[in-house]
Amino acid sequence: MARSFRGEDRGKTVVDDEGNTVGTISLVEDDHAEMDATPDLTGALREFLGWGDDDDSGRLERDHVDEIGEEKVRLRNVRG
Repeated sequence: MARSFRGEDRGKTVVDDEGNTVGTISLVEDDHAEMDATPDLTGALREFLGWGDDDDSGRLERDHVDEIGEEKVRLRNVRG
């Protein structure tokens, strides 16, 4: 599991486990972040994140994240 989200994570690009851009961190709270998704966010990734089909933004939990780097937040492998 990745470290806790921090204020400086706001604005970072979110990528899937293959490096594809899937969104941007828009807000950081105590134990989670909010992500604005790209329009082509896949159904499998929406399901992994617990989002509905029409959600353009939503909650990103630490356990969804593999790594938080200098410029990007990399998600865990959604295929298990």
